[in-house]
Amino acid sequence: MKILIVVPYVSVAEFIKMIIQEQDDKEWEYEILVNIGVRLIVSQNIKSDVVIARGVTASALKKKLPNTPVVDLLVSGYDILRSIKECLVRFQDRKIGIVGSYDMICGAKSIENIMDIELVTVEVNNEDDAEVSIAKLKTDGIQTVIGGVMSSNIARRIGMDSLFIESGREAVYFALQEAKRVATVRRKEQERTEQFRAILDYSDEGIIAVDTLGKINLMNTAAITITSLHNKVIGRNVEDVLPELDLGKVLVSGKSEIGEVHTVANQQMVINTVPILVAGETVGVVATFKPVGAIQELEGKIREKIHNRGHVAKLKFEDILGSSKVIKDTISVAREFSLVNSNVLIVGETGTGKEVFAQSIHNGSNRCKGPFVAVNCAALPENLLESELFGYVEGAFTGASRGGKFGLFELAHRGTIFLDEVSEISPKMQGRLLRVLQEREIMRLGGDRVIPVDVRIIAATNKDLYDLVKQGLFREDLYYRLDILQLSIPALRQRGEDIILLMDHFYKRYCIKNKKGYKEINQEAKAKLLEYSWLGNVRELKNIAERLAVLSKNSCVDLKEVEAALPNRERASKYEIRSSGNLDQECLYRALEESEYHYGKAAAKLGISRTTLWKRLKQLDENKLKG
Repeated sequence: MKILIVVPYVSVAEFIKMIIQEQDDKEWEYEILVNIGVRLIVSQNIKSDVVIARGVTASALKKKLPNTPVVDLLVSGYDILRSIKECLVRFQDRKIGIVGSYDMICGAKSIENIMDIELVTVEVNNEDDAEVSIAKLKTDGIQTVIGGVMSSNIARRIGMDSLFIESGREAVYFALQEAKRVATVRRKEQERTEQFRAILDYSDEGIIAVDTLGKINLMNTAAITITSLHNKVIGRNVEDVLPELDLGKVLVSGKSEIGEVHTVANQQMVINTVPILVAGETVGVVATFKPVGAIQELEGKIREKIHNRGHVAKLKFEDILGSSKVIKDTISVAREFSLVNSNVLIVGETGTGKEVFAQSIHNGSNRCKGPFVAVNCAALPENLLESELFGYVEGAFTGASRGGKFGLFELAHRGTIFLDEVSEISPKMQGRLLRVLQEREIMRLGGDRVIPVDVRIIAATNKDLYDLVKQGLFREDLYYRLDILQLSIPALRQRGEDIILLMDHFYKRYCIKNKKGYKEINQEAKAKLLEYSWLGNVRELKNIAERLAVLSKNSCVDLKEVEAALPNRERASKYEIRSSGNLDQECLYRALEESEYHYGKAAAKLGISRTTLWKRLKQLDENKLKG
C-alpha cells in the first residue's frame, strides 16, 4: 500500500525520509511531495491509500479528497516548546501568537504558566482566515507569531517576526504509524464492502432493505431487474413503491416472515422478510424475493444435475429408419403427439421400437430439456418397483439407503417418464400409479410428505390393455388415464421393403463393430428375409444382422446363410400349455424354481405376464383350500 506525505520544506522531507529508512518497512510505498499546493494534488489525481499532511494543508485535503483518508502530522507539545524557546532566544519577545489548525494549537495555553510568557492562540483553516487573524494580532500589539508555513509567511509579509513550528521525531513516528493503521483498516473495509457488493449484485434473488421509517436504502441488481424499477427509488418509502412486499408489517412486529407467496410486479414471488435488530430493537427490514417460475426451473436443474443417472433421451424422429407409408404415417402422428402434454399409450408387438418413439416424442416436445426416465415395469419385483418409482425415506425398510432415495417420478420432474410393459404392474401398483396421474403428486415409501411432480407419462405395452381390463387384470380407470393418445407401432412384417433397408443398415454396423468385411445380400436372401414373419420385429432383425455379420463366409450373403441365421420356430417349448388354456401346476412351480422365485423371470419363461402368473398361483391356492 502507498502513503503520500505532503511537507512544506525539503529539510522536512529529508528528516521524514531518515525516519522511514530507520523503520525499514518494505511492505509500504512512500511518496513525499514538497511545497506543492492542494489544488495541484487534486488536479493531478495523485493516487494513494492514505495521505499525511499538516495543519491547514491537512484540513483542506480532507475536504478535497473525501474518498482518501488524511492523517494529521500533529504538532506535539514538545514541538511548540522548542519553537517558543527559539523565539525567546531569537526575538527576545515574551508575548507570542500561535496561529494554526485546532490540532496544532490545542493545549498550547497550558504552556503559558509553565514558561511565564503570554500566549495568544488563533485557529485558522484557510488562507483568508489567516490573513485577517494575523493582521488583528498585530493590531493587538503582538509582534511575534509561530505556526505553520502559511501563517509564518503571512506574518513575515506584514512585518512581523515569525517562526515555523517543525514537527519532531515523535510526531513523524506517530503519524506514520497512524497512517499505516488507517490504511490497513480501510483496505479491510473495502474488501468487506466489495464482498458484500458482489453478494448483492450477483445474487439471483431480489434484495431490498429499508430503515425504521420504511425508506429504501438498498436495492440490488436482481431486485431492479425483477421489479423493473431503478435506483431512483432509493430514499422513497417502500409502501409507495412496492406495497405488495408488506414490509411495514415486519417493521412493527419485529418478526420474520419466511416463504410467503405474493404477487409483485405481476409475478408470483416467494418472499422472505426479516427484521434488522440492534440491541433487540428493530432498526430496519430486509426482504429477499424470487419469482416462483425461476425457483421451479432451478429445482428441475438441481434434480437433473445432482441425480443425473443418464436420464436423457438420445433418439429423435430423424433416427427412425423406414420409407414405407405405414411407418411414415406413424411418425407423422407421433410428431403431433409431441406438441402437446397429454399422456401417450404406445402399443405394438415386442421389438417394434416403442422406446424409440417414446424418446422421439420427448425430444420433439417442450419438455426436451428435461429428463427422460425409462423403467421396465416387468423387470423388477413389485416391492422394488415401488421403491424405484416413488423413492423412500431413511429407515423406510431394512436395507434402505442412508438419507433415503429419490424416486424415478421425482427424477422425471419437468420431463417425461416412460413406463415400458405397463401391463405387467400389480393391482396394488396400479392404484398408486392412478393416484399420481390424478393428483400429480407422490409420497415416498415411509414418508408423510406429499411431493408435487410435473411429469408427462408415456406408457408402452405389447398386450391388449382393454382385453386385460375385461379380464379384471387391469384397472379400467387407470386404462383411461393412460390411453388418452394412442400410438400404434406397425409390426416389421407390415413394413415391406423397410425390412431390407433396416437389415442392410444393421448388417453394416455389425460388420464394422466386429471388424468384418461388408458383403452384399443377394436377391434370394432378401426374398427370404421378406417372407420371414419377424415375430421379434426390429429387435429380432438386429440379432439376425449381427449373426450374419459374424458367421457369413461367402463372397455375398446368400440364401443358405440367411436360413441358417433365422431361428427354428418348430422347436417345442420346455413349458407345455394345456389345451384348457391353464398352465400345469408342475410347470408353474418348475419355472419359479428355475428363476429362483423371481416372478418376472418366471413369467417370461412361461410366456405370460407377471399378473397372469400371480392370478394362476392364487387360483391354485384357492383350489387347495376348497379341496
